Amino acid sequence: MQCDDSRKPSTSLMEAGGAATSMDNAKWNRLHTLAAFCTLGGTALDGYILGLVGGAITAASDEMHFTPLSQGLIGASALIGIFIGGILFGRTADRWGRKRVFQWNLIAFVVLSVLQLFAVGTWDLTVYRVLMGVAIGVEYAVGAAMLSELVPTRSRGPLLASLQATWFAGFVAANFVALDFADANWRAVLASSALPAIVIAVARIWLPESPRWLAARGRDTEGQAVVDAHFPAGTTLPRVEGSIEQGRFSELFSKDHWRSTAYSGIFWACQVAPLFAIFTFITPVLDDLGLPSGFSRDFIMNMLQLVGACAFIWIVAATRRRPLVIWTFGIVLASLLVLGLLPGAPLLVLSAATGVYLVVAAGSANLEFVYPSEMFPTRLRSSGVGFAAAMSRVGAALATYLLPFLIDAIGINLSLLALALFPLIGFVASLAWAPETSRSAIH
Repeated sequence: MQCDDSRKPSTSLMEAGGAATSMDNAKWNRLHTLAAFCTLGGTALDGYILGLVGGAITAASDEMHFTPLSQGLIGASALIGIFIGGILFGRTADRWGRKRVFQWNLIAFVVLSVLQLFAVGTWDLTVYRVLMGVAIGVEYAVGAAMLSELVPTRSRGPLLASLQATWFAGFVAANFVALDFADANWRAVLASSALPAIVIAVARIWLPESPRWLAARGRDTEGQAVVDAHFPAGTTLPRVEGSIEQGRFSELFSKDHWRSTAYSGIFWACQVAPLFAIFTFITPVLDDLGLPSGFSRDFIMNMLQLVGACAFIWIVAATRRRPLVIWTFGIVLASLLVLGLLPGAPLLVLSAATGVYLVVAAGSANLEFVYPSEMFPTRLRSSGVGFAAAMSRVGAALATYLLPFLIDAIGINLSLLALALFPLIGFVASLAWAPETSRSAIH
């Protein structure tokens, strides 16, 4: 049985001589605003949660005498959770619906945030952070899919591209909160994520199920009812490609989808691996490169990341996906090669290469919330994006865990050359497999 791709306007509208408008082409309305707030807010919350631990770990270690191993375990615990959440709950959202998973995810954020007030040691805090990482993995897998399926086609690219900018905004806000209050009460700092989580959880109560997901499951009547409740009379369900049968996780590796599955994971992992590693150890990296230390340097580095994230909202919206991903991998690769191969270069050259890296690496990360969502059909979208997000955290964990050992063993310059392998692999994979999706509708 196939989906009905010839959606028809209501009888009353036809009698009145009206013309049907697809939900994909509808004017912006309150549902779109709600969907944008719920999704962008969740992404900012993810950045906030991940940013808090870096500022709070020092105060927590002073009180609880964490060993370096314990600090590393707590710092990396969210990455482990994101891997689990991306794999498990992307599939759950494809099977049981976007709304259900999207709502319970925020409730988990609230509960786990509050539990951190009662942390007494390494293991309970690690468990809380792992579970919060699972919830973040849900946001990665479901958030972009939910947003892409609800907003109009013309707004989809800019909104999805802005997800990374909101993540950075949450991350920077967390840094300010942690710097100001962690010494006084690091547990309260970690638990502060409960407050924005409550606001977003309440907003998601009014978010309906994705009509596109309902249509993909053959529940056209329910999907049309959602459209009728939130759009002008005569607005129709969008066309949905393929069978209404429930998508199976194994289909991601079928002959029709294996290339998208493989490439989305490679693309995402090769983007975030050096980014996470360098940002986690940004102070020793910049010190070893010989860049002057101090508040001015840290402020400039953070501002360059924000500039890149904001500027690429427009660049992603205005540029085709395939050439964009190829040339950004190329620029990141070139920047790391300059830093790795020219240790004796003038300070201006090293500063420029570092600045270019920060702007382009942070900005091109906007593609992570856009590109994978466009590679998969509706019935596999959350599974595919969740798998890609999970693979990205494998790359990030590998690079982050290895970088301090590499710096100690072979020095910063050769370490950066080792990290350059990631954008090199991404560049070659993009030349071979990167699809062009910017002109195709979400299906």
